[in-house]
Amino acid sequence: MFRHTFATEMLRSGVTFPALMKLLGHSSPEMTLLYAEFTQTDLQREFHSARSQPRHLLPPPKPVIGLQADLTSTIRALQVTQHVLEMFRRTLTDTSDFLPVLDRLANRLTKIAAALRKLGLR
Repeated sequence: MFRHTFATEMLRSGVTFPALMKLLGHSSPEMTLLYAEFTQTDLQREFHSARSQPRHLLPPPKPVIGLQADLTSTIRALQVTQHVLEMFRRTLTDTSDFLPVLDRLANRLTKIAAALRKLGLR
């Protein structure tokens, strides 16, 4: 019982799993998992901790000079996106499996731009 309590409390205190394996003298993770108890609260804490300090995400891009957070700049950005998407599509062969997907994306971008233009008329 003491080993179960020790393993669980060490993990909750922030000891890494490999370190806990060494502390318990285990050579396999499976053996250590027999001793450590994970609750829903533990999993939620780990999830929120990982989300608050993501190491795998790139930093947000720097704002493009001349673009503002307004309707005109949003429409302009969509037009640039449509152009880049079309340039990419032209580099593909006619037999590419990507073409139907890119066509659907282009269609959606056109509809979004049209809806934004309608907002500007109001």
